[in-house]
Amino acid sequence: MPARLVTIPFSHYCEKARWALERAGVDFVEDGHLPIYSYLALRRAGAGRTVPALITADGAVVADSTDILRWCDAHGRAAPLAPADLPAAAELEDDFDLHLGPAARRLGYFHLLPSKRGFAELLDRGGVPGWQARSGRLARPVVVRLIKRGLRIDAAGAARSRVVVDAAFAKVGALLADGRRYLCGDRFTAADLTFAALAAPVLMPDAYATAYMPSPANQPPSFRALVDELRATPAGAFGLRVYAEHR
Repeated sequence: MPARLVTIPFSHYCEKARWALERAGVDFVEDGHLPIYSYLALRRAGAGRTVPALITADGAVVADSTDILRWCDAHGRAAPLAPADLPAAAELEDDFDLHLGPAARRLGYFHLLPSKRGFAELLDRGGVPGWQARSGRLARPVVVRLIKRGLRIDAAGAARSRVVVDAAFAKVGALLADGRRYLCGDRFTAADLTFAALAAPVLMPDAYATAYMPSPANQPPSFRALVDELRATPAGAFGLRVYAEHR
């Protein structure tokens, strides 16, 4: 029996876990849900309240994106993403998890949620049960309110998040300034995968955007301007390259 990955499909933390599982050659099925609806699936699995959560073939629950990457290192068929001889990979991963991830999510939602057509397309592309997508569209004002309240999405929060995103991109740019190919040298690690996945909501790499995000026609101009600006940075170009070469 394959493993099961409970997700909110367009979540960038779920993308991080999904990417690691696919890279490691793990046989799994994705159990996708919209925000709020995911709670029941998580409870049934014996997990917490946040996605992603991996239920392994032997019934164990791995309920955190970083823990899923470590599980892949131990059970997968690919080179480890956080090798013991390269502790900087895990250190950078933790930094991106704590700072870049929440900030990119808040910033992306701030710009995308006002678009009714973009919100509807997000639900349709999300890989969730049809009844959830339909009820999500009908209850859009309530869903949007709950997301904004839960993630503290407002103009002031978006401004603070932009500062955090810029700092993370500056840090990545500084690391790459010496000509290294990856953040920890010449090896693809958890640091690279995590940066690319968690920056995806504000970089819109093709492999992520075409599967999970609204099409350009339904993206507000302010969001497109943000994406274009961040893509033009050294860190943005790096994130797009990582997706193109490793995703």
